Amino acid sequence: NPGNNLFVNGLAIKTENSDLEDLFGKYGKVDKVQIMLDPHTRESRGFAFVTMVRAEDADAAMQVLNGFELHGRAMSIKLVSLISQAHRGRARTPTPGEYRGPPKRGSGNMPPYYYGIA
Repeated sequence: NPGNNLFVNGLAIKTENSDLEDLFGKYGKVDKVQIMLDPHTRESRGFAFVTMVRAEDADAAMQVLNGFELHGRAMSIKLVSLISQAHRGRARTPTPGEYRGPPKRGSGNMPPYYYGIA
């Protein structure tokens, strides 16, 4: 990550991509704005990712706009790379490559009374 991708939190439901493009565009060229939507209601989930062309512009926007109030809500802005490091201190444990859960129905390994059939 070159440091130009920002996580923007605390957005109002009515905030649109164009609002963020205009706001962040004051600090440099915006490459992409993606407000995350609820898949069922298609309403904003209250956060977005803004990718600036240059990392310096992303840093400038983050410095000035962190805490900025848009549509009655104060935004919180962080670099995506810092969020990733904060959430996971170690790498994920690899999967074992085989199913290790309870026996599946009909696998033949358990007697019928185990499943309540007999």
